[in-house]
Amino acid sequence: ECIQVTQTCIKCVHVPRLWFLPDRSFELDGNHCYLPADRVLTHFGSGLLFAIVGLVLIAALMQMAIVMLRKSSTERTRNEHGHSLLREQGPCGDEPPLLQFGNHSVCRADFEGLGEADQRERSTKAIAHGLSSWLQRQMRNWAADIDEDPHKFRNPITPRRYNPCTTDIGGTYIMGVGLPLFYGFKFLVFFSAAATALVLFIVQTVSGLEPMLEQITAESHAGVAVNSLPDDALLAYSERMFYSLGALFVILYVFSVCHFVRQQQFVREFDNGNSSMADFALHIRGLPRDMISEGRLKALVEKQMDCPGEVVGVSIGYDLSDAETRDRVFNMIENRVVRADVGFYMLGNDLSKHGWGYEPSLAKKEQLDAQKDRETFRQLWDERRLQGSGHAFVVFKQKAFVSAANQRFRGFWVQSEVTLTAQELMDPQFNFLRDRGAQLEGRLRDHTMQNSLESRKFVVNAKEIFVRHQRFLAGTRFYDPDSVRPGKPIVVETCMQVTDEALEPTSTLWFNFGQPRPQRRRNERKHICNIAITWLVITLVVYTPLFYFLVTPCGLAKMEPGPVASQVQGILLAIAGNVLGMVNWNSVSSIGYFSKAQQDEHFVVFSTFANLFNSILFIGAGLSYYISVGFNQVDLTSVHNNTVGSFLLERELFDAYYNMMIPGWLFAGVLTGKLMGWFMPVIQNYVLTRVVFVHQCLPDPLRQLLTAAIPWNPRIDEWLSARHAEHAFEPPEVALAWEYNAYIITPLICYVVLFVMSPRSWRVFGMLAFWALFMIVMHRYVTLLISRKHTTGYRVDLLATKLWGVVPATVLAAFGFWGVRCNKFGDNASMTSYWIVLFLFLLGAAVHRLTLSMLEAPREVVDLDRKDRTYAQTVAELRYTWFNTNPVHVLKSCYYPEVLGEGMEQVMAPVPFEFGKEYLQLPEDWSFLDSQGKPVSEEPDSWAKMGCYGGFR
Repeated sequence: ECIQVTQTCIKCVHVPRLWFLPDRSFELDGNHCYLPADRVLTHFGSGLLFAIVGLVLIAALMQMAIVMLRKSSTERTRNEHGHSLLREQGPCGDEPPLLQFGNHSVCRADFEGLGEADQRERSTKAIAHGLSSWLQRQMRNWAADIDEDPHKFRNPITPRRYNPCTTDIGGTYIMGVGLPLFYGFKFLVFFSAAATALVLFIVQTVSGLEPMLEQITAESHAGVAVNSLPDDALLAYSERMFYSLGALFVILYVFSVCHFVRQQQFVREFDNGNSSMADFALHIRGLPRDMISEGRLKALVEKQMDCPGEVVGVSIGYDLSDAETRDRVFNMIENRVVRADVGFYMLGNDLSKHGWGYEPSLAKKEQLDAQKDRETFRQLWDERRLQGSGHAFVVFKQKAFVSAANQRFRGFWVQSEVTLTAQELMDPQFNFLRDRGAQLEGRLRDHTMQNSLESRKFVVNAKEIFVRHQRFLAGTRFYDPDSVRPGKPIVVETCMQVTDEALEPTSTLWFNFGQPRPQRRRNERKHICNIAITWLVITLVVYTPLFYFLVTPCGLAKMEPGPVASQVQGILLAIAGNVLGMVNWNSVSSIGYFSKAQQDEHFVVFSTFANLFNSILFIGAGLSYYISVGFNQVDLTSVHNNTVGSFLLERELFDAYYNMMIPGWLFAGVLTGKLMGWFMPVIQNYVLTRVVFVHQCLPDPLRQLLTAAIPWNPRIDEWLSARHAEHAFEPPEVALAWEYNAYIITPLICYVVLFVMSPRSWRVFGMLAFWALFMIVMHRYVTLLISRKHTTGYRVDLLATKLWGVVPATVLAAFGFWGVRCNKFGDNASMTSYWIVLFLFLLGAAVHRLTLSMLEAPREVVDLDRKDRTYAQTVAELRYTWFNTNPVHVLKSCYYPEVLGEGMEQVMAPVPFEFGKEYLQLPEDWSFLDSQGKPVSEEPDSWAKMGCYGGFR
């Protein structure tokens, strides 16, 4: 209530409250009413703005400090390069040294009896190394141009970064075909938004809607009927919207189809112009669990496929579903990386003098103890705890033979034995063994066996069978069924499936092999539960308070929240979406997919639908009042049927939506989320590691609690090692699967505005187009530079393009909605007429999906490469292989090379591959040249094999 003469408020709107919640009414501040929640969000938004600016400044200062730290390392001389732990050979007494290189060795006694000051000093150095590794492990070009000079980058002081201005993203193999496809999808969003903005601008300008609304709202009171305009003044506008949205659907549909066709063409061109490890490999499924000899499997493949001498080697996927075995293998791989880094440092070349690798004192004793890891691995192997998962990758020397073999062979027979217990024989899935009427007779199909010419009785299973993680495909032959007894081996022959599935070694999740399908199904259900619980927490913590304290009071008072509060709502939605995405990402990673492409597809689907549901709930709750009183309030067929209030309510609905979206959700929320992902972890982990491991100023229980926030949770009773520091300051991956859902959900939410009458709706799509360009620039010139490489394929982009169909389908639904409002599709006064909106949405999505399915190119299409490369040339460019990415293969190469089989010396991989540590995979002749190009060691493979074959040389 106000005094009209002085415009002084004397009483504020009272909002009813729930008995168990605080009051949410307006309060009087002098002559004005204010909402406490609005002021709180305004102060919060102002503080958040200052925090973002401060975060950017701190990140810039830290990056400058890191650069200066790295430059200061150039002052170290070759004599200073050695550390006090590098002793002359022989002073370790009776004990063998942990590591030995040339005349220097590292002894066990050097890691015992460390004082508190020594531990703090090592932790400080480890943190400095972790910060330096954050900069070093960001995306760099380690490839050598084989056509020009195999040693072009023989000894660079700093391997060059990819220049975002000059690098040809579409032609350079940086991290696979997925990166240029991702930018192509962004441009699809941009062109669609720009076309929509242009169409709406033309329609709303030609129809003169804004002058009409200004004239209507200028009339005295909201309850007065509109009489100043002709009765059919708005009908022409609604008809123009109807026809323009129909044309817009055709435009967006054509854009999407052309984009899909162009992307497929680009995939073929990219594959023809670049080589990857997937081009040299065939994927074999269904191998027996005891097929764990690479040499034997290689001989089998060469025999069955009649290709002697064409196979480089075989990489077997081992069953690591047992948690204890998986953890022990993982720890041994971590220790192997540490010893490789220390060995590279002890090498003393230019790279090691400038921060690549680290001194032995920054590693733990157990990380350098290769002899212990050797004994652990041999124990696991001898106890038969490392069995095959049924998957293997056969690597050929030439890509042409892979294509020929894939066309000639779809599988081959492999003989093995299985022993069943009495309880397993009673299982109903083995009833076919006792069915005498199903017995057949024939020769063994595995022609590599000496008894393959014998004719024996057998039965065939009609469906898949699982026995102790062993999978028998349908059609497997079980020989001599009459003699089956508990504990007696049964001769089994299974037809192995041979496919050219486009997997890269770095996109193969080797630790997930062997995960049984029922376990993956349970993990998927657990994933859904995690998403539901997270969403429920977000609803209770974020959405419910906003709806109770802000949205409802503002609705009852017929006012909008303040501009800062509206932006904070959008920022909170973006943050909630990021939290939901992180939970989704972690849950999907734990399901157990061995293919990163399949895992990413699963994530894109779940994140898209989860964020869609989350966004609809948030916007629906935030605009619930305006939707309930303002949606579809104006009768466009007759101006005289409306009051001024009807126009005001529909305009307020658009204004509230626009204020929430721009710039809060589109820009401020995105920047907040990106900064949280880019620099916040570095600053947070720097503070935590200093407090916990250097200053140690807090009690142990509190320090233990703080380590839960540090990646990989280092122990507080020890000093911080360099490897733990690297994990703490690890740069983020270029996770494109994380990005795609935003480019589907954000445009979809923007296109919802087509259902609201407003002369300014074109501005939403103008800002959407600007947002798409802004995101392209930010990703290419910031995200790509400070992230770590991550191999990507085309399948995620293919899925995202199919999901994009909901956007043109929304436009078609809006076309039907405006058809009803102008009486083209029924009577706007009848609610049943609006069923056509849902029908047209489903029709648009179905037509888009069907069209893309018809245009999808078959996988069997084979094109000749414009620039064919050999396997050796591709390895020199990519640095990773099917062998150095396989953790068990690396450990076998180091600690048990004799079980690899005969003729496997050329595929031994002593150092595991890791993006950001490509220097550990440099050619041996590269690594042992100093800055003048002269050898620094007479043993060109000693550093790479340091820590293998017993632990030292």
